[in-house]
Amino acid sequence: MAELDLSKLERIAQHLPPGDDLTLITLKGHLLVEELLEELIASHCKNPAALEGDIGFSVKLKFVRALTGAEELFVVWTACQKLNSLRNALAHRLEHPEAQKRLASFFAVFDDPRTGWRRTGSEPEDLKRALIFLLGAMQAIGKPVSLNGLGIAV
Repeated sequence: MAELDLSKLERIAQHLPPGDDLTLITLKGHLLVEELLEELIASHCKNPAALEGDIGFSVKLKFVRALTGAEELFVVWTACQKLNSLRNALAHRLEHPEAQKRLASFFAVFDDPRTGWRRTGSEPEDLKRALIFLLGAMQAIGKPVSLNGLGIAV
């Protein structure tokens, strides 16, 4: 069993912004998720450099799903798709009419009783918590993580 990579947690803490700016939180969270997709692809490929270039988020997500075969993580894949949809709405129009609906759709993925995730009532706080949940789940893909000694109840 692998140890939890604390540098990844530090990177998340470093780059998820404080405050209530939903656009900034979404854009930064999307970048962090995309980095993990790239790492997962690289860890499963013999020649990951051959994939460098202009490959979009949705294609990277499809590669990770194909390479890992982790279809039991449907919630993770769905959350990534919903995050990408939200990010696209916020990144391409200042006041996208679908942005609020896409945010609600992203949150709805985590409202599954199996996740144990609950909304706080603060959209910025909920968005950060959902992103941290998603990033943590992605870190464990293909390598079970030991949380012993970290003061985390499991």
